[in-house]
Amino acid sequence: MVAMAEKRLLILVVDIDDDLGEKTGIKGPVTGRKQVWEAASKLAVADPEEVDANAMFKGVHLYDELSKTHDVEVACIQGSRRLGYYADREIVKQLEKVLHDFKPEGCVFVSDGASDEQVLPLVQSRVKIDSVHTVYVKQTKDLEKTYFVILDKLREPHFARIVFGIPGAALLLYFLIGSEGLRYFIGLLGAYLILKGVGIEDYIAHSIANTKFSLDRVSSVFYFGALPLALVSLGLGISRASASGEHEFVKLAAIFAKEQALLMIAVMLVIFGRALEAYNEKRKYLYPSYIISGSAVVLFWLLFNSAADWVVGAVPFSDFFVSLLLTVVVMFFVITLAKEFKKDIISKLHLEGKSVYTELGTLLGKIVGVNKRKDTFIIETDAGQKIDLDFQHIVNLGENVIIRY
Repeated sequence: MVAMAEKRLLILVVDIDDDLGEKTGIKGPVTGRKQVWEAASKLAVADPEEVDANAMFKGVHLYDELSKTHDVEVACIQGSRRLGYYADREIVKQLEKVLHDFKPEGCVFVSDGASDEQVLPLVQSRVKIDSVHTVYVKQTKDLEKTYFVILDKLREPHFARIVFGIPGAALLLYFLIGSEGLRYFIGLLGAYLILKGVGIEDYIAHSIANTKFSLDRVSSVFYFGALPLALVSLGLGISRASASGEHEFVKLAAIFAKEQALLMIAVMLVIFGRALEAYNEKRKYLYPSYIISGSAVVLFWLLFNSAADWVVGAVPFSDFFVSLLLTVVVMFFVITLAKEFKKDIISKLHLEGKSVYTELGTLLGKIVGVNKRKDTFIIETDAGQKIDLDFQHIVNLGENVIIRY
């Protein structure tokens, strides 16, 4: 009777905020039972209340337990005190080194349950997770869990924009224009809620988050040109609204909107700069997105301009309604044509079968298909998992595909 081969298991302990490095000076990844045990002991001595030490001891305990039936390795990887992108980048870098050295078939994920589990998708996309273990200090389990859930939520941009951004805007407006700022704040809050309700707020936040600023990028020249135009446009709008003598918020907003032609030009400069950068980087698949964005900016500015004319009584409602219909029709045709254009570009890329590497040089898998309806490409990893990614992740396209992930 032929014995079945032992499954190679990686017990992975994650310290996303790098308490181990900050308090002991130990750099990750820490690999091996002895090394993890010693690192946990040093951390426990440096800070007896540190829950990450308990998670590391839990990893060692699981190693001893599972090594009886499996080929097991234990490792601790560390993120960064800066959290967010910086922590994720360091986690991915250390994880890929551990995976390259040990080549596991499965993973047992161990965390302190505070914030480490947010990197689960990063780990899951690279190795199959068989089990998740969360470690709490028993005496403070509920308190710690509640505290960290609140703290983690406040660190997320989605909640930070609401919890800190909205009160911050109210205080700033009150400081600048006194009690009159309350009216402007309520109007801005209403506009924000409308944008959030239709999903535009998430799109804007995503676009800003993906905007990379560097002096050696082509688009940076256009950012420098767009910023003063935007500031001047906003200043003109506020000045004209203040000098109008109007007291109705709707009419004040209409007068402000009439002065935003320079803001529209500024946004178009940014879009053009990013399109030119895509051309230099040979990322033709991004052209349709910029066509849609540019068309939307121009059309919606014309629509708001027409709406402002109607509000202040310069044109009848029928003219505004015709403008609204034309904007919807033209935007529909622009989106339809841009999607067809993108399908044509994607079909000529011949992505199927190409190997996909991360920016750190790690092989992620091969492209096995393209979902043209969702504008995504499908990667199959060595472990047989399939990952859908949109084309925004691609940073270089040649014989192989390099992605930012």
